[in-house]
Amino acid sequence: MNFRPGIPRYLQIAETLRRDLKGEGERIASEHALCARFKVSRPTVRQALDVLVQEGRLYRHAGRGTFATAAAGNDRRLRLIGSIDDMMALGDETWFKLVGRDVVPVPANIAQALRLPPGSSAYRISGVRHADSGPFQHVTVWLPPAVGQALSDEDLSKTSLIAAIERHFTTPIKVLEQTVDATLAPRSVAELLQIRPRSPLLVFERTYFTANGEPIEYALTYQAGRRYPYRVVLSRSERRS
Repeated sequence: MNFRPGIPRYLQIAETLRRDLKGEGERIASEHALCARFKVSRPTVRQALDVLVQEGRLYRHAGRGTFATAAAGNDRRLRLIGSIDDMMALGDETWFKLVGRDVVPVPANIAQALRLPPGSSAYRISGVRHADSGPFQHVTVWLPPAVGQALSDEDLSKTSLIAAIERHFTTPIKVLEQTVDATLAPRSVAELLQIRPRSPLLVFERTYFTANGEPIEYALTYQAGRRYPYRVVLSRSERRS
């Protein structure tokens, strides 16, 4: 490959690899093979692959290699349209890898959201949600102790947590309060999402309420938007004459 002057080599390699991608599931050549192909060092190859991972065009599978994601515009990813049912459907279209379950002291803001007394403990669940394009969400959830205990043995790999809650409790979840912001990925989150630390992410803070107005879950979610775009459809109610 003849590198063009004035443009970092890793960007030119990324451009070539992007152009070569044939379709979802294609396995990318090893870093050693790419070093030989482009006659560059391994750090340069890794930088190029990082670019495509962050774009959502590649994902890494530990122990297996690096693979192409679904072609843009031809995926089956969930379109979030503003209903709790759509949020629950996320568990049917993706899978969840549990990182930890424990009982911990609750930060003051979360205790307030869950209406727990100051100094209370709550059940905490953390993990990473995966789509065909790789890991796209890092989720940490706090639950009131009774709710967390009821779910202590629940298999969460192919369900949403709110769907699991509804299976155990008779009162349905009716309301979701949400704030959305942009942030830079903390190192621990970046490692699990297989992106660079301080990569831009969306961060969601959500509190779920039952039909009788009781908060039942507080969730903090970091999302890599390029791998699983967050889409919202808004509509207008009919005007009264």
